[in-house]
Amino acid sequence: MRGKTGVTVGAVIAASVMARTAAADDPPFTIGARPVWFVTAGATAGGTVATGARGGFVGGEVSLSRTVEAHYLGLYVDAYRDFGVDGTYLTFGPEIGWIRRARFLPLSIGVDGGGAIRFADERALGATGRVFFVAAGTFAVFARYAYLDAAEDDHVVQLGVTVKFPLAPPFGPATRR
Repeated sequence: MRGKTGVTVGAVIAASVMARTAAADDPPFTIGARPVWFVTAGATAGGTVATGARGGFVGGEVSLSRTVEAHYLGLYVDAYRDFGVDGTYLTFGPEIGWIRRARFLPLSIGVDGGGAIRFADERALGATGRVFFVAAGTFAVFARYAYLDAAEDDHVVQLGVTVKFPLAPPFGPATRR
């Protein structure tokens, strides 16, 4: 009888050691979305609608953002040519937003802002802010205000659209860094 008991105890110890090793390698169980980094890029277009020289603009935007549950936080850079002032703008800064998840049409609302540089007859520096609404994670409409230290056209109000698509996550899919 002693032999069977010893074998049984040995088997239980070996199984618990093996199970313990496997448990250390497994990722933790989670419910809901995993935090993930995204790089998105796309085109932007619209028009300057109030104050100063009015006209259309076209350009591009790149964002790096971290999505956690129904929120995201990141950085953006966009550059566009404004045909009203015959100049090029570069804006950059942080962005933050909230996502309403849905199977049919996920929606998002967010704000971003930071620095603005206009390269025209004179170079002007300033600040900008934007509020945007995103449908299906790709198509956004926005309103932007910028104040620049320029002699003319120092207040800029724009309405526009952006179409952005996610590129490969920079740190691997659904990483926890």
